[in-house]
Amino acid sequence: MIFRKRIVIADNERALVFRDRQLTEVLATGVHYITDVLGRVSVKVFDVTDPEVRNIQIKSLMRNKAQVCKQYFEEISTDETEIALIYIDGKFKSLMAPQSEKIYWKTIKIDVTKIDISTDIQATDKLMTLVAKSASSSVLSKGLLIKEVVNKQIGLLFIDGQFIKVLSAGKYGFWNYSKTVAIEIVETRAQSMDVTGQEILTKDKVSLRVNLSATFKVADAKTAVSSLSNYAEFLYTELQLALRKAIGTQTLDALLTDKESIDSYVRKSVTKKVAEFGLSLLDVGVKDIILPGEMKTILNQVVEAEKAAKANIIKRREETAATRSLLNTAKLMDESTTLRRLKELETLEKIADKVDKITVFGGMEGVIQDTVKISV
Repeated sequence: MIFRKRIVIADNERALVFRDRQLTEVLATGVHYITDVLGRVSVKVFDVTDPEVRNIQIKSLMRNKAQVCKQYFEEISTDETEIALIYIDGKFKSLMAPQSEKIYWKTIKIDVTKIDISTDIQATDKLMTLVAKSASSSVLSKGLLIKEVVNKQIGLLFIDGQFIKVLSAGKYGFWNYSKTVAIEIVETRAQSMDVTGQEILTKDKVSLRVNLSATFKVADAKTAVSSLSNYAEFLYTELQLALRKAIGTQTLDALLTDKESIDSYVRKSVTKKVAEFGLSLLDVGVKDIILPGEMKTILNQVVEAEKAAKANIIKRREETAATRSLLNTAKLMDESTTLRRLKELETLEKIADKVDKITVFGGMEGVIQDTVKISV
C-alpha cells in the first residue's frame, strides 16, 4: 500500500496526472488513489475558480492529448470573419476577436454565440450595451467602434475608405476587425470663424492689420468631407485671400470711408467658390482695421487740422453774419431818430449799472431829447 498515493481534489480544483511525463488522466472533485511504484507519477493541481485556461502547457495538451482532455475542457475558436460572444452561467463574459481561441474548464455552463461580421458589420443597440459593460475593454477599443451623433449633427460612414451612407442622430456601433470603419461627425448648425491679425498693404502702400469675422454652415456634408481634407481650413484660406485682394485694390482713404465695400467684395468672392464644396457662407464683416502707430499720428493730425479749419470757417461765417446784422441796425437807426434814441437809452441802462453818479440836465425832456452826458 505504500505505493499508493492519496489525492484530494477540492470543489474548485482539477488535477492533471502525468506518468513518465505523459498526461494520462484528469482528476475531478473528490478523493483519488494512484499507484506509483517507482515514482513515475506526478500530479498538478489547478484552481478552476476562473474557468478560463491561461496555462500554455494545458493548451498544448489539448492538441496532443485531445482524447483525454475533451471531457474536461472546451475549446472555442473563431475564423477571420467571425467574432464570438461568450456567456458563462447565462451571463455575458467576454468578446472574442476573429482568428482567436480560448479554452475553458467544463466546470460551469458555457454558451457561445458567433457573429459573421463580413455581413453583420453593424452591432445592435443591445449588443453595444452588452459589450460596453464587459471587462474586455482592450478588445472593445480595438474591435467595436461606437459613435454618437447628437441633434443637429450628421455622421458620414466610411468603410475601407469608401463612403457608405449618412447617419442621422443616434448611437451607432460597427465591428472594426476585418474592415476599417470610420464615422465623420459633421456639425450642421451655423458656425463662426475669425480671420485675425492679417497684415495687408493697401493700394497706396499703407500697412494695415485687419480682423474679419464670418458665419457659415455645412450645406452638403458628404461633399464637404469627401472633397476637402479640412473644410474649416479651406474656408479660412479663401476668406484670407479675398480679404487681401479687397484691401490691396483700394487706398486707405477709400477703405476708411467705405468699410462695407470690403464685406461685399469678400462675400461675393468667397460665397460661390465655397458653395461648390458644400459650404454656405451666411455673413461676413470686418471687425477691426488697425493702423500702425505712426499712421495713427498722421491721421490724427489730419483730422485735427480739418476740424480746426471747419471751426475757423464757422467762426468767420458767424462774424460776417454779426457784422451784416450790425450794418442793418445802423441803417435803421440812421433812418429813425426815435430808434436811435431808444438805442442810446438801452446803452445808458447798461452803463448805469457800472457808474456811481449820473447827472441829467433839462429834466425828463433832456433825457428824451438831448444827448446824455455821463460823468464818473
